[in-house]
Amino acid sequence: MDIFQYTDSDAFKGISTACISDALDTFGINGGLEGLKPLSSGMALAGPAYTLQYEPIAEGEVAQAGEFIDEVPEGCVVVIANGGRQYCTVWGDLLTHFAKIKGLRGTVIDGCCRDVTSILQTGYPLFSLSSYMKSGKNRVKLVAKQEPVTINNIVVCPGDIVVADDSGVIVIPKDMVEQVFQRVKEIEAMEEQILLDLQNGMSMKEARTKHRYNRYALRVNV
Repeated sequence: MDIFQYTDSDAFKGISTACISDALDTFGINGGLEGLKPLSSGMALAGPAYTLQYEPIAEGEVAQAGEFIDEVPEGCVVVIANGGRQYCTVWGDLLTHFAKIKGLRGTVIDGCCRDVTSILQTGYPLFSLSSYMKSGKNRVKLVAKQEPVTINNIVVCPGDIVVADDSGVIVIPKDMVEQVFQRVKEIEAMEEQILLDLQNGMSMKEARTKHRYNRYALRVNV
């Protein structure tokens, strides 16, 4: 999928990360980014990943804030791999305001953000490990753009579809988007039927057996 075309990601708007996770499980894919949470409940996003890699600076080195935002195409999700560092931030209110102006879908950080009050006022979707006030300037540096990055042992490639909600952040490999979407629709339909049967008095065991609930269990070594 071309990073500049994000229509594929639109299909995942409003679909829960839990359902996507179940679909990925059936293909033996772990796309969950552990520990990342929304800055506030109710935040959600879906879009192709624009990836950034940060590393600590060397002793005596000077490094300014990463000037990357001008290059991020409309409709993307900024994915920042900062190695889980929580002693400094890589995202704040200025980046947030400009991201909204550019029409970005949101930001996912393996690390911290700051300026929380200001960001929350914008309504911009942001997911991170935590928040902290210290700047990343002269603490970390941007070393790669639009290269595969690793967050909690999950590789995120440019153009992978990132979906996030109150349950967390999950990544769909770009070459699996169509298959995962079809599986998601199957799971949604099955769960709707189970819920209907439960409302009509059927037991959970009976409903799950009837609709072969466990056929969507995790596949191992696929």
